[in-house]
Amino acid sequence: MASATGKRNTKTEAKIKSAFTTLVKSKGFEAMSVSDIARTAGINRGTFYMHYVDKFNLRQQLINDTIDDLTHILVERTNPNEPTISQSGKSVVDVFQSQSIAKALQYVKNDYAFFDAISQSGNDMSLYERFKDVLKRLIITQAKHRDAEPQTIYNGIPADYAMEILVSAVASIVWLWIRRGCKESPEEICLIIERNKTTAPADILW
Repeated sequence: MASATGKRNTKTEAKIKSAFTTLVKSKGFEAMSVSDIARTAGINRGTFYMHYVDKFNLRQQLINDTIDDLTHILVERTNPNEPTISQSGKSVVDVFQSQSIAKALQYVKNDYAFFDAISQSGNDMSLYERFKDVLKRLIITQAKHRDAEPQTIYNGIPADYAMEILVSAVASIVWLWIRRGCKESPEEICLIIERNKTTAPADILW
């Protein structure tokens, strides 16, 4: 969160984030207080209130910052000149290149303690839904940049259902990875996501 001067006090905010992460795991969000956060972070309450309104604002700001970071990572390497949908059936999800996905996954793995805490070990689905919304918005935005014509039906599936299938597949893979402790490498998960694009459910079940 920016201070009154417009500059981020990253050291203080890092301490607050670390304290928040620790307390969510040890006490739970509902039981923690601003005093707990300040004490664990080694700051006074006044310093906390210079950055955040209360613990609810802190949680929301941390989630917003995380979503912003992931959004930036996913779009920074995309090629705006690459066509989104070709006659060969290229998927719109390919606007996100493998290296961008891998970098986003590495970001999650590097900050696993926070992701585990904020998602309550994968049981709180609010971050999952935010991630899905980000994927939807980015896909639509990138498609527009490539002048892709929107369709009402994709391979017999209504557009809104097709979009849900598309983003849920990616988000669910990432979410399961987080719930399992990010045990696999980002490259392994990236490969699973890539293979999922061309794998039919029947090929997995039988």
